[in-house]
Amino acid sequence: MIHKIKVQTDSNQTQWLYSQDWEYYDYGNCKRDLQIIFPLRREMPADEKYPLILFIPGSAWHKQEMYNDIPQYASLAEKGFVIAVMQYRESDIALFPAQVDDVCNALEFIPSIAENFHIDTDKIFIMGNSSGGHIAMMSALFNAHKLCRPLPAISGIICESGSTDILVCAKDPLPPWMEKRPSAELLGVEQIEGNEELARKASCDMYITKDIKLPPILLIHSENDPIVSVENSRLLYKKLNDTNHAVTYYEIEDCDAHGGAVFYDEQILDIVQDFCFTRGAENVT
Repeated sequence: MIHKIKVQTDSNQTQWLYSQDWEYYDYGNCKRDLQIIFPLRREMPADEKYPLILFIPGSAWHKQEMYNDIPQYASLAEKGFVIAVMQYRESDIALFPAQVDDVCNALEFIPSIAENFHIDTDKIFIMGNSSGGHIAMMSALFNAHKLCRPLPAISGIICESGSTDILVCAKDPLPPWMEKRPSAELLGVEQIEGNEELARKASCDMYITKDIKLPPILLIHSENDPIVSVENSRLLYKKLNDTNHAVTYYEIEDCDAHGGAVFYDEQILDIVQDFCFTRGAENVT
């Protein structure tokens, strides 16, 4: 017997494709790649362009796993973004602020592939979670203070579960599987205690002043995050707000997720999409 069924279809529904391992820079001792996930529609005009999200994955500043989360990144692509997931130099081979240089190099590479993936280079967002959120924020702040090569115009920063204050992170208990604090390894020291000034220079707070220009910033953090204390985002939000910078903060109530599926829930995806297409579009810096 032949069973026939009828389903509702949208011939022009946004889907996605994945293009792997685009080398954006060769440092000699290591090469760094981008994973590209981009929207695809059957009837997409040749000249159609999408905003870019340069996504910086969390890894406690160690070697990143670049492939497991492709399906989650794809859910962002379906919202109308090209996602370029950036591999950065881990603290084992390059101390901070080398990771900011990686952001500069990745963004300098993007124009060379913009046409391939329908990237609108006038609408670039930097997004990261955990240590990636730290790198995203520090890149914007270093750029504002002219402490790195100039970045292209950035439409917004999205920081999820960001470890943005090294001194706050140093107060959190180490997970049982860690022998040494990742932030100490990032700075090339044995411990943060006794190296507070170095830690401050790798944290957001001292760079946030009223006289600099920053793109709009979106912060998202779980209330009970056991890995990176929510105090990081609370303090960052207060400092940004007190210095009159455009910042929006969402705290996920009664939640202990540090990353993962919670941050790709439809409600969170809608918040990111709304931020990029409204707040981010208002002020390109």
